[in-house]
Amino acid sequence: MRIGVVTGINSSNPYIFYVRLEQKDGKPHHMLQIDDVVKVRFNYEPQGALVYYGIVVEIKAKWDFGPISGYEEELALKGLSPANPIFLATVMTTRMLKMEGEKILPDAPQVPPPPGAEVSLASEEEINAAMGFDELLQKDYAIPVGVFKNNKPAYVDIRYILGENGAHINISGQSGVAAKTSYATFLVKSFLDTGNRLKDKNELMAALSRSRFIIFNVKGEGLLFLDKWSKDWKEKEKTDSAKLWQEMYDTLKVRAEPFSKVKFFATRKPNRDEPWVNKRFEGVQSYGWDIVDIMKLGLFELMFDQEELEKNQNLQLAVMVVQEALQERFEEAIRKAREFCLRNQIKVSNEPEIIIRTAIANGFDVRAQAGLPDGLDELIEMFEEDEEFKTKIMQEIQGKATIAALVRRLKAAKATGFDLIWVKTNFLQFDTTTSRRIDWDRPGQVTVVDISKLRARPQSFVVGAVLIEVMKSREEKTNQDPVFIFLDELNKYAPRHGGGPLSNIFRDIAERGRSFRVILIGAEQTASEVDYRIITQSSTTVVGRQKGAELMKPEYAHLTDEQKARAALLQQGEVIIDQPFMRIPITVRFPLPVWCTREDGVYTMGPEERKMVEKRLYGGD
Repeated sequence: MRIGVVTGINSSNPYIFYVRLEQKDGKPHHMLQIDDVVKVRFNYEPQGALVYYGIVVEIKAKWDFGPISGYEEELALKGLSPANPIFLATVMTTRMLKMEGEKILPDAPQVPPPPGAEVSLASEEEINAAMGFDELLQKDYAIPVGVFKNNKPAYVDIRYILGENGAHINISGQSGVAAKTSYATFLVKSFLDTGNRLKDKNELMAALSRSRFIIFNVKGEGLLFLDKWSKDWKEKEKTDSAKLWQEMYDTLKVRAEPFSKVKFFATRKPNRDEPWVNKRFEGVQSYGWDIVDIMKLGLFELMFDQEELEKNQNLQLAVMVVQEALQERFEEAIRKAREFCLRNQIKVSNEPEIIIRTAIANGFDVRAQAGLPDGLDELIEMFEEDEEFKTKIMQEIQGKATIAALVRRLKAAKATGFDLIWVKTNFLQFDTTTSRRIDWDRPGQVTVVDISKLRARPQSFVVGAVLIEVMKSREEKTNQDPVFIFLDELNKYAPRHGGGPLSNIFRDIAERGRSFRVILIGAEQTASEVDYRIITQSSTTVVGRQKGAELMKPEYAHLTDEQKARAALLQQGEVIIDQPFMRIPITVRFPLPVWCTREDGVYTMGPEERKMVEKRLYGGD
């Protein structure tokens, strides 16, 4: 459909050109809309025919050869003075192609389309070519991430997801209206379903189907119900809106059903050995780390306030000295555990952790026989009762005040809930129901780790411990399956300034994680408050509704001025996505999640529906 011509009123270049819309009776013959895709074809000698596609980013209306004042405009509107309104559309080029006979080639010369060149609306069949999706679809590299306003699917490149060309995803937007968590879980569902559907096509999709997904639940218990139907969806199931959402799922080839392979973990209750949950009571396991984990993974420094460690050099030195002293005892404990196993004729591998855990399971006492604390209380007691330990610390740290300050912080750590996550070494068999180990490393599994009941410092410890464990597991082996880690409130754990050892862990994942296929999906209200190195390493950027003041920050420079204005007005279910292969960020819609993301949003079947389901499953009456 012809809509107008390239105009020479404004200067065009190969990347931005302007279209004067054709009019009928003073109105555009076809009123374009923002995000419409258009096509211009022109001859460029001696190269031949060129075809440019582009997205409309702005539409302006103004007088052409008409009034220059309000008085003259009033006369023109009454038909007493000649005036001609025109409509100009700004188009950003998305694809430049060259025609050779019937063939379409990508290596077109980059020249501005000439004034007068005919511009038409791209057909639905041309959308994929216009956006560069056709090449992704041909190679089976396309992952659906939403639909355009014409309900055509939009895609991202898996090579910028799994680390081939880049990795990491960042989602920013206002709390509540940007639906960051809803969109993140939708991406996880799309990754799983797309990977399973295309796993026989190439190695990347096969790896995607085997991915592990770790999701931190940071507030409420909403994400502890990902395997349940959403009450919002079920209540609207028969409405026109639900039909549109179902069409979106069908178009994107994502199954409209809750997650099927999910495991849930929560910290244990104070003084009770059971998961600390208030709404979900089945299928949740408690988690924690013992002294073996803390020593093996180097978690001791995560028990302290990260900002204080960054600023207080004396405290930082004291923490390092204590950690080194404990590490020496840990290595000695492994040697004694090996002797214990040999003495008692217990067969064991050469893996240090297996040796000490096997010894403990057979009666080896880490405190009595190895001098290691089996809990936070025992560590505090060591500063008062263990003369060898005290002497070792005093030799390295000059000043009793620093040691006293460290002990006070350990006692404060207990008061803030660290005793809930530092557990005894009596659960050490890896695959039994008594283990507190977070069982995340299983193909295609979504693992939800609840940290919502913990205070800030224990939350940081859990996040850091999981990240370190994931990185170590991937560094030790090659050709590992991908691990996706979703964390909301990223600015809290990896702030722009400071952050201490925890921020260093995030920077390490941001800069080296793609090499091991450890992918961070971070979300925050304001990207400007997140560590700059983490933000800039994200190959896929998603922006939900955002405040205008935040959109003026450099972190949003990839958006055009028009897109920034639009980002301030996005509705729930709309996001702007950018990836390096895209010439311009795109605005897409995504469907209402059918899985529950709110603790009070679980759908409960009525008696009649339950009876029908049971009859379908078990037969009979």
